[in-house]
Amino acid sequence: MRMPFTEFITNGDLKFIIVFVIFSATAIVHFVKKLKSKNSPEYQKLVKYHNSKIDIAAFWILISGILSLLLGLMHSFYFIGKAGGIAPNLIFQGISTALITPVLGVALFMICKILKGTFNSLKQNA
Repeated sequence: MRMPFTEFITNGDLKFIIVFVIFSATAIVHFVKKLKSKNSPEYQKLVKYHNSKIDIAAFWILISGILSLLLGLMHSFYFIGKAGGIAPNLIFQGISTALITPVLGVALFMICKILKGTFNSLKQNA
């Protein structure tokens, strides 16, 4: 049995998903600017600049994903401790919910790294 994608996204922590959207949008904007600069005389300099911005966005997505993992696990274990004991299926459901946002963060991190590495060696039209 699989979790539907819409349920996967909506069960994640909204504040981290908003952060992921902001940094992903930043990475996409710089990727588009990198593509548009291929006819520029200072192409290599612009590619380095835009790649550094994509790299920074990817870094903060990864850091936010790690933070969401730690906060999600802390939140899950807090309520398990408050309950004084809990059924194993509820423990696993809580942990799986806590892992949603970090998985999304790692996936977006990898996408940003792919955007950084794409179209770096385009030759300038002379």
